[in-house]
Amino acid sequence: MRRILIGQVSLIICCTLYILWWYRGYRPGTTVDRIEGLNGMLLLMTAAFGLAGVIMSAGTVPELYPAKIDPLYLIPAGVVIYVMLLLITRTVFHRVVTTELILIVLWVVLETAVINKLNAGGYLSDKIFLFMAIVIIAVFILDIVLYVAYYRMEEMRAFYAAMVPLIAAAVTSGMLVILVMNGNRS
Repeated sequence: MRRILIGQVSLIICCTLYILWWYRGYRPGTTVDRIEGLNGMLLLMTAAFGLAGVIMSAGTVPELYPAKIDPLYLIPAGVVIYVMLLLITRTVFHRVVTTELILIVLWVVLETAVINKLNAGGYLSDKIFLFMAIVIIAVFILDIVLYVAYYRMEEMRAFYAAMVPLIAAAVTSGMLVILVMNGNRS
């Protein structure tokens, strides 16, 4: 369980660094090299903390109870959701496909797997599992709405709106860490 919480903290750091990188590299009216110097270091650190967060969060927990969601279905479900969203956002909304879409779907799959494992391990009560599932779904919907709206927004609004999914992901991970640390067990 400790490893998963460390993974969630790593994801919070990843989101924070990503926001800093985005702010420095994509602020309207500025032209900077996004992969050299400090920006390059921020991007590298973002990737390192993100990868560490995923690896640590993907750790196992001995199960005391049956999992709410069969873990074997999570990755295929993520693939199906990604393909559907890719087709819908591209054909219906004419949205240019970017890496953000896959990051959104991967985040949802990872966080769902995390709360599923923590619940099955007795570290997250059924009530808190449901609460966190609702939070994850709400953040997912918010992320997709902002993803579709991004290129339709005025430049400065789009710049700030692009940070919202990162803030929401960090807050969600922070909530989960706090809830588990405060002993919301089954």
